[in-house]
Amino acid sequence: MAEYKLTATDIVIRTADSANIPNDPDNTGRQQYERWLADGGVPDPYIPPIPSAQFDWGPRFIEVIGQER
Repeated sequence: MAEYKLTATDIVIRTADSANIPNDPDNTGRQQYERWLADGGVPDPYIPPIPSAQFDWGPRFIEVIGQER
């Protein structure tokens, strides 16, 4: 695991404490991140969440609860 993790936005997560680092050049966390990148650091990629599967609440649901609504 890298020291930082990318997100779907321009915010970066510092993995040590889960801090959100905004894309603000005056932010000391962002300055540390930029130095870390310049020194060859590679952040963990953003991995989008897996969408939840759609469930068909059809005949099987009626079978499970034992009655129609």
